[in-house]
Amino acid sequence: WPEIYTNQSLVEPSKTEYSDTPSPKIFGNTSPLDPQLFSRINDFADELLRGERSGKYSPIEVAQWLEDLAAVAAQPVKARRVDINVAIQSGLGRFFAAKFRAGVLYAIHERTGDREALEEALKFYHTARAAWAGLAEKTKGVYVPDITVGELPWLRGHWLDRLPAIDADISLLEKRLLSAKLSGDPTVKAAIAEATGRPRRPAIAMRHRAPNHFRRNQPLALELTGPVLLSARLHYRHVNQAECWQSVVMSRKGQAYVAAIPDAYADSPYPLQYYFELKSAPDRAWLYPGFAADLAGQPYYVIRGLSQDARGNP
Repeated sequence: WPEIYTNQSLVEPSKTEYSDTPSPKIFGNTSPLDPQLFSRINDFADELLRGERSGKYSPIEVAQWLEDLAAVAAQPVKARRVDINVAIQSGLGRFFAAKFRAGVLYAIHERTGDREALEEALKFYHTARAAWAGLAEKTKGVYVPDITVGELPWLRGHWLDRLPAIDADISLLEKRLLSAKLSGDPTVKAAIAEATGRPRRPAIAMRHRAPNHFRRNQPLALELTGPVLLSARLHYRHVNQAECWQSVVMSRKGQAYVAAIPDAYADSPYPLQYYFELKSAPDRAWLYPGFAADLAGQPYYVIRGLSQDARGNP
């Protein structure tokens, strides 16, 4: 294992670990690995309370994926070593799924003072703690007490070592119960229901035929056919992770939404990647093409220049 997760607090900012987390360095502010497609915990809580959603995949959707995958992985495996490692992966999935939900619920409480949101956050945090304790127990006598791959605290130790920090964070949430009150706000209740439920993305049929290629120094016109929406936006970028994504609002033309990647931007040796962010109502948004139901494939289109080979080389 390259490292054993050091618990990041929902409440108290970290002073040492997680230097790449924006301040305050709490779990809700941690950036997802791909912030273009996935929402931060605190940002998603803000969306729920505003009643306006972006098309990004939410922490609750990711939690549901982890829960479903962990359930499948929990099936017995004959080989002992494989069985233990799969059990650890399954336990980690359940831990982070529950902690993601706890994080969103705590963020709702922090913004509203609502007691129900805090109580639900505690329920899921206890569930996360139980998942971690279970996987830690399975590793006793299998892995050494101090798994060391570096000199820093998070690069050594054992899963059991992390339980006190989890317990301490749960205690911080429990202390807030003393002053928390039920708000009775229907917006808060709806946000809690979303954070504790099984999320479902809008399923509106859209059609798009990706071009076979693009020509350098010529605009790349794109068209997405489907019903009238509240809004449609094209996101595009060179296949170069050092660059930021660009975006443009699409226009309705007949039965389609249209937009173009500018000619100057297409004048590049890199392939182009793009996807669409669609919204049928303020709180109903999704990405197209997005991930398939089995999470396989890529959630965007990649188009190569006419003179580029299969690897994108000119």
